[in-house]
Amino acid sequence: MPAARPRFALLLRFVLVLGMMAATGCKDPKREAELLQRETAAAAKEEAQAKRDAELAKREADLAKEQEAVRTQQIALEKRFQEVEVRLAKQEQEITQRHKELDRMEAEMKAAKVLYETKVKRGPAPSITSERVIVINAENDEVLFERNPDKRNAIASTTKIMTAILLIEAGNLDKEMTIETSDTICAPVKMGLKAGEKYTRRNLLTALMVKSSNDIAQALARDNAGSVEAFVAKMNAKAKELGCADTLFINPNGLPPINDQPDPYSTPRDLVKLAAIADKLPDLRAMVKLKTYSFTKGDGKTIVLDNTNRVLRTCEFCDGMKTGYTGAAGHCLVATGERDGRRRIVVVLNGSTTGVWKDAEALLEWALKS
Repeated sequence: MPAARPRFALLLRFVLVLGMMAATGCKDPKREAELLQRETAAAAKEEAQAKRDAELAKREADLAKEQEAVRTQQIALEKRFQEVEVRLAKQEQEITQRHKELDRMEAEMKAAKVLYETKVKRGPAPSITSERVIVINAENDEVLFERNPDKRNAIASTTKIMTAILLIEAGNLDKEMTIETSDTICAPVKMGLKAGEKYTRRNLLTALMVKSSNDIAQALARDNAGSVEAFVAKMNAKAKELGCADTLFINPNGLPPINDQPDPYSTPRDLVKLAAIADKLPDLRAMVKLKTYSFTKGDGKTIVLDNTNRVLRTCEFCDGMKTGYTGAAGHCLVATGERDGRRRIVVVLNGSTTGVWKDAEALLEWALKS
């Protein structure tokens, strides 16, 4: 169609020329031939230019198609590349997950092997008579033995482990404090403190953990929180913070309830949590390992306190921690010990007069075999 236009233009010019010639009455054949020749040449140029324009337009259209095809291919390649990247990332994630699973299985197999070999080496747990018991590995809290570990009942003076934790966390153990009259009013066992006497908190706390004097527990609690009642609130808040849901304290010394107080209670599982925390406190470790402690009273007289924990004297690897007794709790003992880098904690509650020591020592020795 574009090529027809130059021919039409040539014909139109030819007709116009003839018309002009007819109108002017030109009869010169040579001039007419020249005019016709020029018009023919002009038409040929226009036709050639139109042809070139058409070829150029076609080339541009072809180039645009090629560019579009290239863009389409590029988009397709980019999409495929992204799909491959996603697939590879997923495969790498799966491989990593498989490696982790294999590592976990390998670790479990090694742990199971160690546990089996340890149990074989340690042998069966000893026969005991105490009602509520738990034994743990102090390094990882693994339970090695338990009997009625979640049974609630009184825990007597092992309560003082929580008292000691709060006092040591508060700090200023070497600061001096003054005994008040209210501190001296409590049931035995008592140190016989007198109002107006001055002691450092460290001296009193050491005497508390060695000899378990109830008047000392009251004095330290009042000094720490302003009143015994406020200190007991701190004890129960700390128990809740530590996840000891089966524990209720009513005083800082573990004595039975008076007046309208509820019965205090805890479990071997909760108590061993407290013991594990206390076992990590250097100040407390230094106190509970003492077999005796020389305590200077307010009148200047020094008395030697024997530790109430008999296992300290009968078992060479025992190094703590706290005894207790009430009618409800029976004879109680939290005992710690270490041998060849292995550390264990034993909790014995509701034991008999002699059974508590035998059970604690036998369990400690058994647990430390491996």
